[in-house]
Amino acid sequence: MMRSTLAITCTLLAFFTFTVPASAQTVCGERVEIVNRLTDGYEEQQTSAGIARNGSLVEIFSSETGSWTIIFTVPGGQTCLMAVGENWQSLQEPMAMTGQSY
Repeated sequence: MMRSTLAITCTLLAFFTFTVPASAQTVCGERVEIVNRLTDGYEEQQTSAGIARNGSLVEIFSSETGSWTIIFTVPGGQTCLMAVGENWQSLQEPMAMTGQSY
C-alpha cells in the first residue's frame, strides 16, 4: 500500500512539475510557515509522505472538505507548493485502471 501511494505521489509530482505553464509562479517558503498555513488556513493535515531519490521530502496534505496540496521540500532548503486541488479522496484499495479517460 505504501509503495503504491508513493508511486502515485511521484507520478503526480512528475506530471505537475512538467505541465506548469511557463508564466505560472511557484510558491515557496519556509516549511513551517507553509505547513502552518495549510493547517490553520485550509484545515489540511499531512496524509502521505515520501522521500524522493534526491533526498527531497514529498508530502500530501488534505482536508475533510476535499481540498489538497502537494508540497516538495529540498534537503536543507525551502518548501514549494507543487499542486493544489479539490475533491481529494482517500482510497482503501488502489483504483482499477480501466483505460478510460476521466
